[in-house]
Amino acid sequence: MNNLISVITPAEKNEEYINTALESLRKQAYTNFEVLVLHSDTDSLKKVIDDAYLDDDRYRFIDTPADLNVGAARNIGIEEAKGDYIYFLDSDDYISENMLQLLSDNIGEFPMIRGRMKSTDFSSSSVIILPGTNKIKMYSTRRYNLLRTNSAINFLISKAVIDRMNLRFSEEFKTYSDLTFMIPLMEEIEMIPYSYEAIYFRRRRNDPINNPSLRQSPLEQLTPDLLGIYNQLRTEELSEEARKYLDDKLLNFYRKRLVPEFKDDSTIDQYFEGLVESIKKIDPERLENKDFILKNDVKAIQSNRKNIFRKLSNFNHLLRDIKKGFTSRKGRKELLYKRVFKNMDFKDNLVVFESFQGKSYSDSPKYIYEYMLENKKDYKFVWVMNNPGKIPGNPETVKRFSLRYYYYLARAKYVVSNVRMPNSYIKRDGQSYLQTWHGTPLKRLAGDMADVHMPGTNSARYKRNFNRETDKWDYLIAPNQYSSDIFRRAFWFNNTMLQTGYPRNDILTNRNDEETMKRLKRRIYLPTNKKIILYAPTWRDDEYYKVGKYRFDLNLDLHRMKEQFGDEYIILLRMHYVVASNIDLTDLEGFAYDVSKYSDVSELYLMSDILITDYSSVFFDYANLKRPILFYTYDIEKYQGQLRGFYIDMETELPGPLLMNNDDVMDTIENIDEVSEKYKERYEKFHERFCSWDDGRSSEKVVDAVFEK
Repeated sequence: MNNLISVITPAEKNEEYINTALESLRKQAYTNFEVLVLHSDTDSLKKVIDDAYLDDDRYRFIDTPADLNVGAARNIGIEEAKGDYIYFLDSDDYISENMLQLLSDNIGEFPMIRGRMKSTDFSSSSVIILPGTNKIKMYSTRRYNLLRTNSAINFLISKAVIDRMNLRFSEEFKTYSDLTFMIPLMEEIEMIPYSYEAIYFRRRRNDPINNPSLRQSPLEQLTPDLLGIYNQLRTEELSEEARKYLDDKLLNFYRKRLVPEFKDDSTIDQYFEGLVESIKKIDPERLENKDFILKNDVKAIQSNRKNIFRKLSNFNHLLRDIKKGFTSRKGRKELLYKRVFKNMDFKDNLVVFESFQGKSYSDSPKYIYEYMLENKKDYKFVWVMNNPGKIPGNPETVKRFSLRYYYYLARAKYVVSNVRMPNSYIKRDGQSYLQTWHGTPLKRLAGDMADVHMPGTNSARYKRNFNRETDKWDYLIAPNQYSSDIFRRAFWFNNTMLQTGYPRNDILTNRNDEETMKRLKRRIYLPTNKKIILYAPTWRDDEYYKVGKYRFDLNLDLHRMKEQFGDEYIILLRMHYVVASNIDLTDLEGFAYDVSKYSDVSELYLMSDILITDYSSVFFDYANLKRPILFYTYDIEKYQGQLRGFYIDMETELPGPLLMNNDDVMDTIENIDEVSEKYKERYEKFHERFCSWDDGRSSEKVVDAVFEK
């Protein structure tokens, strides 16, 4: 076959991906094709399109009305297509080089053929091409299995059949519109070949909040669209296969998407009426092999008695919680938390504090607590502490995920944390959640990260969970205007931003004196007659032992540093709290000290004369002291280019030099006074931009804003 193939590619909102899709077409072994690129402003689109496609007559750019659904755009493409066959390619995906050749070679006399699909996060651009077995499978009674993705993509379809049947995509519905095109087609064509080697790479969207795929659309859109499409298509004239396909799709959607939503029974009102109309059409035999709970749900919906359904739904959720609760000790605790503790009255004067998931008494929660201890004596306090430790005021302490933890989490009027709470935390109406956060961001955060490279982490799920967490925050502390702006966007935060500076930095203003520094050194048995270098690097997302346990390879030559600077300096090593590596300090006794478990990094700042870091946010706080900061960034190209990316220009905005190897580190420490003078002007600008809110009164301002007088 050498017929012309029309590839239809709507490109709206996919401008950053379109070149990858077009490149995969340019590399096709089969060359007799045209590409119809549809966009509401093709002049603007062409500015990001590579010249190779602009100069190739096979690529046609067609203007469409603004705010057009994908289905409506494809309909315009069908009208404009000149080919004998139609192929739909989403502009954020790509296809293997032999795709069109394999489909055209194997379609024969059939009106359409489908290729194989793989999901990808595009972290690798490699294309899988299988050995040339040219394996084909024929689908007949099971042909609706080819529609498991609800999509028309990766089918090569005869244009004559499309025209004869007048097939078009629904323009009424934004999602599931492919079914109005594909189901009539599947009903018409009883045998469909499937090519194993014709591989379509479908982008796994990593940002369901800012840039969701249609499949990641909110439930408020998906539900009425699916019900509307179902009601439109689900007729008795359909084949048994089509009716089963639609019924199963509706039941699976109800079970997986709506049932969890109905845990809050107020959401039932939004969807019940539409469900009644659709679920009444389901064939009774479709329920024969379904579970008892689903059968009862369907009967209650079909009876159109919302109050009975609401009671049944609540009872079923109770049964599910009980079943889950009895599978583990943690499950039983969560069951009591959700079903008992959360229904008890608030203790209006109770505050739960948690810092770094209960690993320490530290950070801004510590300084807020100590201010309240002196100035809010009517409050009672609970600290989440995984290991016992002495805390001023002798508050009650609980272990994270203990039964008492869940009890106080449910009953406290106030919750204060500096990192995300567990997913099991349910913020009650009337409860105040103060999120202090734990640093000025250098590395990209949450919604600003294109991909998440943490082990065992799905980017889309990570962002959805993060968004659910930030929805619970009533207050968020910002240390400077720069952070405030980033937090609003990256955390999708719409509640009260406290522009107060970090409470943990109060000590850097109020206790920056020789007496305090000597006292802190003596507390942990450090020599008081030597200067201190603090080395505080961050973690690398892709270097780990297992989920939650990160590795850090110490690239600093401590033995060389001891030999050259041991008479004048000691060095403190402070690893990030998620790093699980043990540091080997053999032969470094009296020079190098591992203070990773020291709870209060602000006190380490006060002790130190020089800070060495990399991409950790510690330098933003340390800059309050106006002491030298060095940046040991031996892997900056990888970190900036592959892992996170930065918000500021490391080379021009940092208040100290970027050092790439141990020689640079040694030379800079040797000449620290000259280096400090060189960066003096930049340091002043940096301090004004990032430290001007830290006036020693941040704790007071936060407490006044959050807690009742």
